Amino acid sequence: MKSGIGTLASIRRARPWEAAALSEIALAAKAHWGYPASFMARCRMALAIDPAMMANRTFRLAEGGSGEILGFYGFEPESEGIGLSHFFVAPAAIGRGVGRALWADAVARAKLLRQRRMIVVSDPNAAGFYARMGARPAGARPSEIDPGRALPVFCLDLG
Repeated sequence: MKSGIGTLASIRRARPWEAAALSEIALAAKAHWGYPASFMARCRMALAIDPAMMANRTFRLAEGGSGEILGFYGFEPESEGIGLSHFFVAPAAIGRGVGRALWADAVARAKLLRQRRMIVVSDPNAAGFYARMGARPAGARPSEIDPGRALPVFCLDLG
């Protein structure tokens, strides 16, 4: 086991005072793909989570046995279902089943919310994960950070 990261203990609702920690995990997870510093600087605002956002939308996190946050996801409205607005795993926890557990929780939560479809606008580097989780390719959307860059879109039918 890598030092500093324990095993997954639970998945729970994220609390507003954890917004800064979630933002840092999102940035670290994005940086894990080796993007240049100039791109990461532009990502900071787009990936930021704030307490007001958390009050209006569902955010859930994976927690280790020592209380450390291993990853998280958030939902946002989409015209054709529910959007997975954030889905990040702390780099040291990648490959430990945290992403798979968060995905299963997101699917279950979306079904509880009576959603028929979950929509994911993915980082190109994470596209393989979403495909392995059973989501199907559904086109592309321009990146908020770099409009010339197309991001793959995936859909998972829940009904």
